[in-house]
Amino acid sequence: MYSSDSIDKSTATPQDDVALEDNASLKDDTTLQLPSHAAGEEALAPCRAQHPKSEYVHGVFSAISGSYDLMNDLESLGLHRLWKARMVKRLSQNKPGSILDIACGTGDIALALARANPEAEVTGVDFCEDMLEVARRRAARELPLSFAVEANNSTVSARPLGNLRLMWGNAMELPFGDASFDAVSISFGLRNMPDYTRVLQEIFRVLKPGGRFCCLEASYPTNRLVKPPFKLYFKHWLPVLGKLIVNSPDEYAWLNTSTEAFLSKDELACLMREVGFEQVRYSSYLLGAAALHSGGKAAAGSTPASL
Repeated sequence: MYSSDSIDKSTATPQDDVALEDNASLKDDTTLQLPSHAAGEEALAPCRAQHPKSEYVHGVFSAISGSYDLMNDLESLGLHRLWKARMVKRLSQNKPGSILDIACGTGDIALALARANPEAEVTGVDFCEDMLEVARRRAARELPLSFAVEANNSTVSARPLGNLRLMWGNAMELPFGDASFDAVSISFGLRNMPDYTRVLQEIFRVLKPGGRFCCLEASYPTNRLVKPPFKLYFKHWLPVLGKLIVNSPDEYAWLNTSTEAFLSKDELACLMREVGFEQVRYSSYLLGAAALHSGGKAAAGSTPASL
């Protein structure tokens, strides 16, 4: 069972918090690996052919990579930073030794996880090279101490940050062996995937027994008084802001489309259980505009650590 304080109650109501029962070492000189992964486009081609949504989403995030962080602030009124900090704290509670951040985007969560877990090996993967390039620049800018960029511009050496890798990867075919990570995160990325179930199955596969998984995702409020103004802002005003600020109205219209078409909070929790996650629960934020789901993979003969 979960501990009673595993969910922050400061912004959630009893209706927002849902628990689903289960019946049904730091090196002196570390290396931040920043591969260019020129083969990424070629590797993604089969996925695009099979899933047109992948191609469209790739184009969306390539177009808005330079303004993604700013628009996240506008979408969430800046609160996404608080929600992400809570996810990082939850994933870091048991001092994981290896952490995977899927759809790492501009790298904010991967860097935060590396700072919070300096002895862990943290890997961030994304299928959009333009987003990864922003993450590389951010890593070079935000590392706590001096760094050196190699001549090929592919490696940053730094200390004392634990090992962090930013690499190309397809969430539906993660390039890692079974049971590779103690903790896995995905933030505002699952709804953009062509096959939610397949992504969750891949996450479950690479998660070690006893490990934990957190998913922070946008959602539509269910309250009848809150939903209309939320939809007005998200569906109509956000694309206008996207046009005025970064001249990308269509790309920001997609953010609403993907959110509106995504699973409800309860549906996502049920899907996680179907895939095999145990002790699944979620916290709802901003009157239901976002939710943080968490679950664990049971160790042999036991249950996952409290989440």
